[in-house]
Amino acid sequence: MPDLSDLPNLEKLSFERCESLIALDDSIGFLNKLKILKAQHCTKLQRFPPLNLPSLEVLQFPYCYSLENFPEILGKMGKIRELHLYELAIKELPVSFQNLTGLRELYAACDFLQLNSSALMSSLTVVEAYGCKEWKWVNPKDGEEVSLTVSSNIRCFWLSSCNLNDDFFSADFTQLTTVKSLNLSRSNITFLPECIKEFHHLVALDVSYCKYLQEIRGIPPKLRTFRAIDCRSLTSSSSSMFLNQQFHEAGETNFIFSGGSIPRWLDKECRGPSISFWFRDKFPAKVLCLLIAPVLDVTTIQLLRPVLLINGKLQENTFDHKNVGMLELDHMQLFDLHVLPFREDLIKMASEKEWKHVEITYQGLFDTSLIKAMGIHVVKSERRGMEDIRYDDPNFSL
Repeated sequence: MPDLSDLPNLEKLSFERCESLIALDDSIGFLNKLKILKAQHCTKLQRFPPLNLPSLEVLQFPYCYSLENFPEILGKMGKIRELHLYELAIKELPVSFQNLTGLRELYAACDFLQLNSSALMSSLTVVEAYGCKEWKWVNPKDGEEVSLTVSSNIRCFWLSSCNLNDDFFSADFTQLTTVKSLNLSRSNITFLPECIKEFHHLVALDVSYCKYLQEIRGIPPKLRTFRAIDCRSLTSSSSSMFLNQQFHEAGETNFIFSGGSIPRWLDKECRGPSISFWFRDKFPAKVLCLLIAPVLDVTTIQLLRPVLLINGKLQENTFDHKNVGMLELDHMQLFDLHVLPFREDLIKMASEKEWKHVEITYQGLFDTSLIKAMGIHVVKSERRGMEDIRYDDPNFSL
């Protein structure tokens, strides 16, 4: 391609499906006013020039399957906020990657990419990787200046299908104590370390499809969403930790994990496709629900959606549950009913003295007979006892 140095005012440069393009000219890396640089679906592109583009805001080169090296960043480039590395042959990120000083969100899905902690510059808030080769905590090489302190700004850290093993939980793992969402799904880890109890900001944790995971040694104190789908090696003692009554009564939890034992502290349980209770005056502030059901066919995807009816009227919600692969293992979902995004706030429903019937069931099961058990627990509040809650029909008189 031609030399572009005679176009110093160029602000946008885009190459899309240029299937014969092998290399970009070095002059592109020094266009000081360039704001947008894209090279998409350039399947033969092998070389990106070194970049010194202080005005650059958008850098994209997805689906450049032959590109093996991330471009060297020659100077501070602080205007790029997001970077998406998808379907590239890149094997590692250079140390100069840290010159992207304004980068907030990094997304990667590259089969050969080895991610490491040198990429975690102080500006990052989101790191999401899927299907990358591995992750390593690294020390700087001789002569390199690499910041190994993970940003206290990181809130979302996802490494799914990134070939993680127990080495991931080295001392450096504790640098992630500020994250709010942690996804280690489809990993080769065998345990979650005790230090995870010190992750005081963590509210969402996903370890689904970690087939070797045996032991979870602690629960983050503010955990609200937990996924451990198809963790076939997980011990019953680890699973039982997630049935702690005080933990679920304290916060708006939504947990899914393998198991089939109904906790004794539930107020009511049944073996049918639905469960119900009655209330009067105000809807209870906290209602915990339990579902136990097998998932049968690993090739099938079903969407489980809790359904709430009050006096037969459907309470519409926009709950969008994650897809759950159908497995042979029994799984339980234990959740606070109020985590569902109902269009009408249940707490603000008009107070009435008449008893109202509440029924909870599920959509998304091909056959409701697959439901092995359901349970509910209404949490008592300081201002309200159980005189306004019944588990049998208060209108029925013998």
